[in-house]
Amino acid sequence: MIRVLQLLTSTALGGGPRQVLHLVRHLPASEFRVSAAGPRDARFATELRAMRVELAEVALDALGTFPLMLRRLTRLIRETRVDVVHTHGKGAGLYGRVAARLTGVPSVHTFHGIHYESYSRAGRLVYLALERALARSTHTVINVSTTQDAEARRLGVARPGHSVVVVNGIDVAELDARPALERAALALKADDQVLGCVARFDPVKQHEALVRALPLVAKQHPKAVLLLVGEGPEKERVDRLAAELDVRVVSPGAIGWEANVYSSCDLYVSASSKEGLPLAPLEAMASGLAVVATNVPGHRDVVDRDTGLLVPPDAGAPGLAAAIASLLGDPERRRRMGQAGRARVLKEFTLQSMIEKTAAVYRTAAASGKVTRRS
Repeated sequence: MIRVLQLLTSTALGGGPRQVLHLVRHLPASEFRVSAAGPRDARFATELRAMRVELAEVALDALGTFPLMLRRLTRLIRETRVDVVHTHGKGAGLYGRVAARLTGVPSVHTFHGIHYESYSRAGRLVYLALERALARSTHTVINVSTTQDAEARRLGVARPGHSVVVVNGIDVAELDARPALERAALALKADDQVLGCVARFDPVKQHEALVRALPLVAKQHPKAVLLLVGEGPEKERVDRLAAELDVRVVSPGAIGWEANVYSSCDLYVSASSKEGLPLAPLEAMASGLAVVATNVPGHRDVVDRDTGLLVPPDAGAPGLAAAIASLLGDPERRRRMGQAGRARVLKEFTLQSMIEKTAAVYRTAAASGKVTRRS
């Protein structure tokens, strides 16, 4: 039996927590036993509890408590007798990998996007130096896209021979089984042209660009509505901008995984400045939607010319608006792109492939730990 401890910086609705839930649910129970630790989130804890896993509550983004947190994690690793520590996010990656090294347990770290551009110059140097040091003690770094893997190698935060690409996968059958979220429940009209975006309200997601593009789209398509699903620190500011521009933006907050919000949309849009490999566009494609997105790492691993339109990131709101308007005005093209998108997800972004590749990483890491302990 291989015991794996999942450590998360955030357990709020998002890519890392989704991946962990999939691993808990789908790794072969006869071979793996998975536990999880991270900050408390009621929805995430409930999902885990339904699979008979309790969340060990630790706040892994509080650097001010480094010695105390490190002591707590080393104790947790020893008490649970884990064979592999798998970390997600910056805080978990720091605490978890240091604690794993202190306890002689191999660590695996997943980059769900490598984000450091918003730091000061000094902050960038410190972050990259720290990640390079951590990489030297990490058994395997998992990158969620080939674009990210190339970046990680270039930056030196992943070592040759100690990094793999495991692309995010989604459970299409589970997505298909979700009940459609009716437009009426979102205060949308039947004849609205709905532009959907499901993402945390975070500066890297660039929601503001979508809001600024909307009045330009509305000149050609007055029924256009922007549906922004999610929570986060930028939500209030983005809502305020929408009111100032007097455009139709619906932002209902986070919507659980039990409903299919994509069924209410005509087109999926994303203006992120950078991604690892985003799950929401994959879910949108699997739901038959064409995609308009910025041509940045992560997006270009998902969207190609058959499944949507990629807009240069420096094109701003006018570039996004032009691409959006062109597809809103061509329903047949949207339909073809939606069909191609679903086919691509079913071929290249399956949950089963993600589970199998991650399991292989755990087996190799656990075996190396046993060799180290014997020696």
